[in-house]
Amino acid sequence: MQASTLQALEDSYTKFPGMRAEGAPEAEIDAAAARLSVPFPADYKEFLLRYGGGHAGSLSVAGLHRWEFAGRSDRSVIELTEQHRARHSPVGERWVIFSDDGFGNPIGFDECGRVWISDYNSCEFVCLESSFEDWVRRWALGIEPHRRGYVAQEKWPDETLQRLRRGPA
Repeated sequence: MQASTLQALEDSYTKFPGMRAEGAPEAEIDAAAARLSVPFPADYKEFLLRYGGGHAGSLSVAGLHRWEFAGRSDRSVIELTEQHRARHSPVGERWVIFSDDGFGNPIGFDECGRVWISDYNSCEFVCLESSFEDWVRRWALGIEPHRRGYVAQEKWPDETLQRLRRGPA
C-alpha cells in the first residue's frame, strides 16, 4: 500500500485506537483465503497484517479479528462471506465479502483483486475499483475523488433473478 494510504489509516487509528483490531499473522490470513477459495490481494493482506480488521473512515473493513468499536453487525471476513454464500446471495462463490455500503449491499473483491458491489436495487454487479487500496483511498477515506463512471458493470444472471423472485425454497 502507498505510504499516503497507510499514513491516513495510522492518523485515524492514532485518534481512535478502538477503530482497529490487532494485526493478523500471515498463516492465519493464508488459511482464511484457502477456506474461502479466493486469493486475497496483496493490499488487503497488508491491511490484515497491520490492522487485522477495523474501520477505514466510516466504513467497516471485515478482517480476521474484532476491534473495540466494532458494531454487532461487524463480522469477520470469513463469517461475512460464508453468510452470503449460505443465503445464495447473487455474489455466490465469486467474491470475498469484506464490507457493505450501509444499505445491505455487499462489497467484496474477486480473484483478480477488483472491488465490486452487488446492488440489490439495480440488480447488477458494479466494479467500483481495480484494487482494495483504490477502494480504501476513494470510497472509505476520501483521499482521492471517486472516479467518473465505474470500472465495469454486469446485470445479475437471469437464473439469479428468477430464484430471487421465487423466494426461499
